[in-house]
Amino acid sequence: MARRLCLLLLLLCCAIPAQAAQRSFTQFSADLPDGWDGQERTAFSTGSQDEYMLVLGKQDQERERFLAQISIYLLPNTPKSTAEGFARSMTELQGDATEPRREGHFWTFSGVPRNQTVKGQAVTRVAATPEWLLIIIAQDPEQMGADKIVDSLRGVTPEARAILGR
Repeated sequence: MARRLCLLLLLLCCAIPAQAAQRSFTQFSADLPDGWDGQERTAFSTGSQDEYMLVLGKQDQERERFLAQISIYLLPNTPKSTAEGFARSMTELQGDATEPRREGHFWTFSGVPRNQTVKGQAVTRVAATPEWLLIIIAQDPEQMGADKIVDSLRGVTPEARAILGR
């Protein structure tokens, strides 16, 4: 009887899918599935420390190429753009871009980025406050969990929480 119970417990443990691990970064936290990792940078474009970039990705076993990637940018809203206006201007930087549409807190469109770490279609989300722009570009052609990661994003700082809406 005890042997059957141990076997049953072992089978149940193996049948439960791996849970995503909560990872915290400077501006955001996210639930990252097994195999996903992240790196963040500041001052990557103009040299301003207000520029923030978080790249989350899943690489192949050889760690030679990305299979899926999410690029998250939190930037000063120096052009004082609206989320809709900025999303519309970003469509010019992607091939076969769809018309931006409102989806909850974001303006969203799909397209093919000109510079691709991951080949294929991307979903771009844009949100704005008078002070900040948030841009999230997700490429996940093999459906490896990018949508769930984006849905799990939480702001760590007051600025990130305000623009993310959670």
